[in-house]
Amino acid sequence: MTSYSDRHSLSFSNRSGPPRRHSLTPHSYGVTVRHGSLSCGINDDDYRNTLPQSVIERKMSAAQPDYGANLEGSSINDEVYLIHKQPHMSARKWLVAPYCFLSMAAYISSSAAFTQYLYRRVQEQLFPNVNQINETVGCFVNTSDPNFEMQTRVQQEAAVWSMYYNLAVGIPALFACIFLGSSSDKFGRKFLFVFPCLGVMIRTGVCVAGIYFKFNLKYFIIGFFIEGLLGYIPTMLLACFTYIADITPQIGKKRSLGITLIELFNGVGGTVVSFVFGYFIQDTGFFYPMLTSGILVVIALVLICFLPESFPPDKRNPEGSVLDKIFTSFKFFFSSADAGSRWMYNILILAFSITVLSGFGTDSVEPLYQLNAPFCWSPEKLGYYGAAKYLLQNVVGMGLIKLMQAVMADESIAMIGCVTYAANYAIEGLAQNDLYLYIGAIIGAPGILTVPIIRSLMSKLTSTEKQGALFSAIAAVETIINMGGTAAGNEIYSATISYYRGFVFFIFAGASIVCLICLGIYRVGSRRTFPTPIDV
Repeated sequence: MTSYSDRHSLSFSNRSGPPRRHSLTPHSYGVTVRHGSLSCGINDDDYRNTLPQSVIERKMSAAQPDYGANLEGSSINDEVYLIHKQPHMSARKWLVAPYCFLSMAAYISSSAAFTQYLYRRVQEQLFPNVNQINETVGCFVNTSDPNFEMQTRVQQEAAVWSMYYNLAVGIPALFACIFLGSSSDKFGRKFLFVFPCLGVMIRTGVCVAGIYFKFNLKYFIIGFFIEGLLGYIPTMLLACFTYIADITPQIGKKRSLGITLIELFNGVGGTVVSFVFGYFIQDTGFFYPMLTSGILVVIALVLICFLPESFPPDKRNPEGSVLDKIFTSFKFFFSSADAGSRWMYNILILAFSITVLSGFGTDSVEPLYQLNAPFCWSPEKLGYYGAAKYLLQNVVGMGLIKLMQAVMADESIAMIGCVTYAANYAIEGLAQNDLYLYIGAIIGAPGILTVPIIRSLMSKLTSTEKQGALFSAIAAVETIINMGGTAAGNEIYSATISYYRGFVFFIFAGASIVCLICLGIYRVGSRRTFPTPIDV
């Protein structure tokens, strides 16, 4: 019988004599597979503290065991395995998927609309007498051309304002996601879904009013700052991933599949909405697309009302303050209390950071790379390539997860993702025409599986009452990389473009190989700790 991570599994012998000791994993991992059952990593002497008034305790006190509604078990040879029943959850728990889709769609669409609005507003302020600057620079535009000079100045000014907005939302979000995610281990998960939606709704409302009344650009910072205080998109993601961790078993591959599907809904939501809203903005301007984004997030808030709580009070750890829960987020990686598992968290977070950094860096560099020779792509071509690439990754790449899980372990899937990412980056760096870029995108499609699989591997190492703290730490790392990854990619590209334009992609390919090595170390080392893999 396979049990969830928060169940306690105890066994006793029908024969007389002292109870048998079982082969246990280190207490920090808390699970071992025996006869198909999950056994807690506790000492026999401590069972009373683990499950007061348990069947074992009653048997030893000569009391008749009470096989009540809260226990279930099975007889295997001469041993009885008893575990807490998993409370039934309504099918409404799967509303987390459309919530993800709508939240990401609202965030991506509002961001896309505001980015283009910002460019137009800066242009109007700097050059009020120019109706529209030609945004298609091309490969061979004379740098002394007035149109080129105006465009460059507008881009520089818009980039400065964009940096202000990113800092206004990113810095408070870094602390908010740690605080809110860690608090969910004490107060439950459902409130995590509400805060980021409220933040997006407030920021969207400020933008709608600002577009309509043409606010000064500095007033938009208020909306972004409030969005950051309420968690921003990292808190939405950690809420979804923590929820999936609650409703899927720690043993087996369902958790990896669930987290990957969440990534799929996020990716498809962002890709489809970006493509549709491009035409929406072109036909109607910026006000109605921004208003539509606000409507999407309101619908997501309504869905939360029907989403059941995945972490009820009887599962929570009420001991300790919220500050203690926050410290737990860092103990995974720095605490000396449990050095046996610390190395696994550190090697996985390193692999995660490298992969995410390469992804953000690539996203920032690719448009510049493709606008230049020998490709000389137009904005229209950039849009087609971006849509094709992300649909390949999210539909084809993530569509492979179930098939791959049938024949290999989760670590192997992540390692294959690293190899395909490295191949994609190498081909992109060597590309001399459009065909190379599309071939690279096809080969690199499974690479997107690396990030959700690493999330799942860390989640499987973590007990139920610490899932919120874990995902808040992951979200904090992702937020920092999000703020720095774009700048890092652009800096590397600028420094290497003079002697080889595609050199930056070779660096990203090398980073993927480093990630592959990290995952290989984890695979070998974890097999020594878990002779029976936790994804079986």
